[in-house]
Amino acid sequence: MRSRLTLVAALGVLALLGLVYLAKNDPEGGAPYPKCVFREVTGLHCAGCGSTRAVHALLQLEVGTAFGKNPLLVVALPFLVVGIAMEGAAWVLGDRYGGPRVRLSMFFAWLVPVLIFGFWILRNVPVSPFTLLAPH
Repeated sequence: MRSRLTLVAALGVLALLGLVYLAKNDPEGGAPYPKCVFREVTGLHCAGCGSTRAVHALLQLEVGTAFGKNPLLVVALPFLVVGIAMEGAAWVLGDRYGGPRVRLSMFFAWLVPVLIFGFWILRNVPVSPFTLLAPH
């Protein structure tokens, strides 16, 4: 358990350092961030395009701006954070963990990728209201 806790703590520190860097360095202000390879090659937006800018906006407490950059991320982020925290605690504590676990039914196991893929397609349709899904 000690090595698992050490690994989780190290990953948490790395994540925190990344968030601090992202909070202090605006992706639209010329800070060195990697570009989306899919966008560079195709000219289209992937499902994750705008995520870095959205997280930066969330760290600045600008929820509306973040939603404009990547609405799927803003909606999914609370669920991801809680799910990662619960499963991380279960992994570290093992059999001693008595809290809730993330268990997706087969329906949701299929629904999540379908929603992501559908979002990916719809944000590239150049017709209103789908243009609102593209990063802006």
